[in-house]
Amino acid sequence: YVDDIIFGSNEEGMIQSFALVMQKEFEMSFLGELTYFLGLQIQQNEGGIFLSQTKYLKQILKKYGMEDSKPICTPMVTGCNLSENDESTAVH
Repeated sequence: YVDDIIFGSNEEGMIQSFALVMQKEFEMSFLGELTYFLGLQIQQNEGGIFLSQTKYLKQILKKYGMEDSKPICTPMVTGCNLSENDESTAVH
């Protein structure tokens, strides 16, 4: 079996430290910047981190012969900004 893990930080030193600790305990491969994970497409840029399931949805439409279905608007507000939970506890 395969155990997948993703981790990240805006502090490069924290990433390096965590990676070293994990490498001492486990055999690991580093695949670079995350672009796809568990059906989610991930785009990262200076404006933020953006998630979509376009590839997954296209696979489902193809599987059931619905590629020519008429699209509709997203049922959720796009561009929603998530804020930090003030009651959360920092994990280090």
